[in-house]
Amino acid sequence: MNKKILSLFLAVVMMFSVNAGMTAFAEEESTEPSTEATTEQDKNKLTKEEAQKLLEDQKKELEKNIADAEKQLAELEKSSKGTAEYIDALDRKIGYINEQLTMLEDENISIQADIDKLLPSIEKNEKELKVLSKEVETTKKDLEKLEKKFSGVYEAYCYRLRVMYISGDYSVLSALLTSKDISGFLTRYEMVKSISKSDTDLLKEVKSKMEEIVTKQNGLNEKVAEYETAKGELDLQKEVLDAKQRTIETNSATIASRKASLATDRAESDKLLAELTAKNQQYTEFRNEDSALVAAVEKEVQDLIAGIKSPDEVTTATQSDKTSSSSTITVPKADVYSNSDAVLNMTYPVPGHTGISAGYPNYSSGKYHGGIDFPCPTGSRVVAAQDGIVITVKRLDYSYGYYLMIYHGTDSRGRSVVTLYGHNSSILVTNGQTVKKGQQIAKSGSTGNSTGPHCHFEVRFNGERANPKNYLS
Repeated sequence: MNKKILSLFLAVVMMFSVNAGMTAFAEEESTEPSTEATTEQDKNKLTKEEAQKLLEDQKKELEKNIADAEKQLAELEKSSKGTAEYIDALDRKIGYINEQLTMLEDENISIQADIDKLLPSIEKNEKELKVLSKEVETTKKDLEKLEKKFSGVYEAYCYRLRVMYISGDYSVLSALLTSKDISGFLTRYEMVKSISKSDTDLLKEVKSKMEEIVTKQNGLNEKVAEYETAKGELDLQKEVLDAKQRTIETNSATIASRKASLATDRAESDKLLAELTAKNQQYTEFRNEDSALVAAVEKEVQDLIAGIKSPDEVTTATQSDKTSSSSTITVPKADVYSNSDAVLNMTYPVPGHTGISAGYPNYSSGKYHGGIDFPCPTGSRVVAAQDGIVITVKRLDYSYGYYLMIYHGTDSRGRSVVTLYGHNSSILVTNGQTVKKGQQIAKSGSTGNSTGPHCHFEVRFNGERANPKNYLS
């Protein structure tokens, strides 16, 4: 009988082991990604890592440039503060800070976009995790109930086995043969049949309960594995979210600090430049104008130049072109050059003042300068560099200040030629007026972004700036 009990225990253990092994194998098989997918993920990850490394390298380089500029400023401050060299070094530092601010702000925008995408996914996973957690708890309770039921059935079966063991070698045959008469024989026979059937039913119930427990246990294992996977993914997402939020906080603190420094440096640069240009009368523009204002003015200039049309172009335009081109400027051919390089023979815009305080295409600090500056006393004559038609007159308190633009026609390459005259104290012509080369069009001044009286002069081909000095004589 001991062998029977031992066999039962071995059967139970084997059933649990086989099913547990199958579950583990199924989990391993279902969760392992394909080699192709893993390779693709590694490629994407590597690309992101390279991009991040590049960004970090750029940050370090800008930090180094700012530190070097500050070191140079500290050395120059001892003996050369207020000189062009000092101002140029200060402007370079301002330029580096501007680059750094742009980079950090762009990075914050990009990170915030990632966070905005990540948050809904985290919220979804949190809800799924709660559902899975409830399912795991429910399955555990169901399993506990099944185990209690199994314990009762199993104890009953074990009791029956113990009884059989105690009875020793007493067999069914001996029980029948020892009957005193046929009636006793039949009675005992019915009792044996009943006991055998009860034992069989009990064994079947034990087996059924064991199978039910194994099935429920497998289901629990699957739910637990699913829960752990979901929780791992959620934890990873939260770690990524925390890292991104910390980066934004760090960047924001750096931005705030740099902006405070930038405001101080800009104010000092403008002050020193104004003092220097006043001292040597080499007036020009302040170099730290609001970039948004500069961009807005440039767009207006480009749109205006793009709208210049000859009478032939307007005549041959389709109706849709005409209605959509609200800024179209019609220019009579007789008043401008047509495919001739004679248009490029220009005169200086301020007669008698050919000295240049700031040239094209950069200031001495290296910052872009789209024209050349001619210092001159306020009220000096500003003249048209070539024959043409006034296409705009503007009076701003920033950027070019009081400025006008003249369209001169096209050169031999068919490029439109436009000149611009900025920072005037007054403008003496009107929009659409025809002017001749050398005709006074304005009086010089210091309106807009200017350190003192001068004329800012530009030459543009198809809207693109060129070096005006190449066309002046």
